[in-house]
Amino acid sequence: MTELTSSERAVVEAGCSWIDDNADVLIELLGDLVARPSLSGSEGVHDDDETTVGHLWSFLADRADTFDVATQPIPSTSDYRQDTRENVYTTLTGEGDSGFVATSHTDVVPPGSDDDWPEGDPWTMRDAVVRRTGDCTVEVTVGDCVEERTIRDRMDRIWKLRGIDEVDALVGRGVYDNKASIVCLVGSVLGLDTALSETPSSLGGDVVHGHLVGEEVYQVGAKNMVGWGAGENWLGERYDSYDDWTAAVLEGSYGFVPVVGHRGLVWVTLRARGESAHASTPELGRNAVLGMAKALTETETDVYHESIADLFIDDPLLGDLTVAPGTTIVGGGIEHVDHKTGEIDRGGVNTIPDWCEATFDIRIPRWEGFPDGVNDLQETLCEEIERRATTVAPDVKFEVTIGEHEFFPPVALATDQEATADHSLVRTAAWAATDTVGYDPGIDVAPGVTDAAFVYNGTHIPTLVEYGPAGALSHESLEFVEREQVIAGAKAMLKFAVAEVGLAEQR
Repeated sequence: MTELTSSERAVVEAGCSWIDDNADVLIELLGDLVARPSLSGSEGVHDDDETTVGHLWSFLADRADTFDVATQPIPSTSDYRQDTRENVYTTLTGEGDSGFVATSHTDVVPPGSDDDWPEGDPWTMRDAVVRRTGDCTVEVTVGDCVEERTIRDRMDRIWKLRGIDEVDALVGRGVYDNKASIVCLVGSVLGLDTALSETPSSLGGDVVHGHLVGEEVYQVGAKNMVGWGAGENWLGERYDSYDDWTAAVLEGSYGFVPVVGHRGLVWVTLRARGESAHASTPELGRNAVLGMAKALTETETDVYHESIADLFIDDPLLGDLTVAPGTTIVGGGIEHVDHKTGEIDRGGVNTIPDWCEATFDIRIPRWEGFPDGVNDLQETLCEEIERRATTVAPDVKFEVTIGEHEFFPPVALATDQEATADHSLVRTAAWAATDTVGYDPGIDVAPGVTDAAFVYNGTHIPTLVEYGPAGALSHESLEFVEREQVIAGAKAMLKFAVAEVGLAEQR
């Protein structure tokens, strides 16, 4: 249980009062952000209010009192897009050396077919009602649209925990993943800003919020915040040490459950090179597609899985390694693919294909020496995949590569679930949730990868990989967030920040 001092309670109460008084303003901001499509690569810049980044920046800058607002253009040297885009940061400066970092992301995934959304419009936020109708099943009602959808068991657990069957919600592309989290942070910093200006208190350490671009693809915003790879180092240029710092990545999540780790992600490219020959005399060539087929089939064997898994530890917190081979495959003779119709233009149909390329999606636990040894691990992983492919298709030459933006390290707060539950960051996060929404959220491990892959591995600051409002259907039509949790999230993040950095001596 986290105990606040009387001064800390006064700041929290004043900040939460501001959030309650401005709840409609925060919900309106969420609608404005949803209305600005910000697909990865088009998040925008601070001086263009028609973009998500521009509107967010102006909203914050117009209301800043005791906090600073800054932007960071993402350099083309570390980006995969030509259009300039910017991270947005707010900083509440404290008097000590400790700090608390919280991040959201400003990009969203494509909406899919507009016809799958109410009134054919994914970019207008609409009121909805969501009812739990059975295990892992909800019914979403938006106007005349009523659809039943399946949700993750982690989300269903929170419905059961709360003992409710119906909530008011908000629907729109990006409303849950991840613009509600943006608003949670905005509400918390504005509430804290007001409380500090009205009380004789100052923070004991810095509170930094980063609203980051590119999370849905290569997480270049996070890399540039912490200086990973070719990225700049916005945070490191301002702080010499991260001793006594903590962090949390906000995502549309499970109702402020502290999510304490996730496996890493590696996108591996396996390329096979053979030798062309006329298809009537295939024995005169070396068929790269056939070699690739043998290599992919091998990935389903126990021997293959064990050989890759041997590079990693048995991880009681993050779970086992998984390999999803052939997530994309292309080979010789393919000239063009129409992604809308699926039609393929082929050439050389009478020729044995001399090349073939496939990708692997590999989810990895920790390895010996984690978090050090990233480069060595990637090299060894490539060598083992190439060796296994060559073993089953020796007539074909294989090459294995991992691209600059295609390795996302795992994150874990501790060795196992028991140790993680006892971590001070987890206890504080659980307290902030319980104190705000009235239930003990427990802890969880994320199935996917978040910006924490680089927030943590670029700084070694203890980091929650997810912590955010309840909702569901991210990356699907009818994506929704629970309305009340947007406001509750602002309060929880305010409490979280105060509890983490404390207050300095009264002025």
